[in-house]
Amino acid sequence: MKHTKLIALVLTTALLAALLIACDSRSSGMKAAAGTYEGQYIKMVGDTDDDRDTSKAFRLTLTADGKGTHERDDLTLNVTWTLDGEKITVQETFIGAKLDYTGTLKDGELHLFNGNPEDSWTAEYVYRKQ
Repeated sequence: MKHTKLIALVLTTALLAALLIACDSRSSGMKAAAGTYEGQYIKMVGDTDDDRDTSKAFRLTLTADGKGTHERDDLTLNVTWTLDGEKITVQETFIGAKLDYTGTLKDGELHLFNGNPEDSWTAEYVYRKQ
């Protein structure tokens, strides 16, 4: 019986240590990704013409606590975000409505899709970290 309790204690301690390491790893990734991203262009997926819309200014500010703002279309929208490796998810909230984005963040370049990245009706937003 004594050995069972000791084994349970060791396993519990190991599990807690692994959980803390995983949370710290994700937290440091969020801290590294936090910052201001300036919009480079918006285009529709599958658009083969090089007529990317660069006339609209847009900016995404991400904070290390998983919150931020998205400035676009003359609006400032609140966002929440998570990062898992290079995969990023962002959710905008405006007047109770939510819009989900998925994408990638690599080498300071952020690509967000407001729908299925394979669908030609999906807009791709491209940002560069400032």
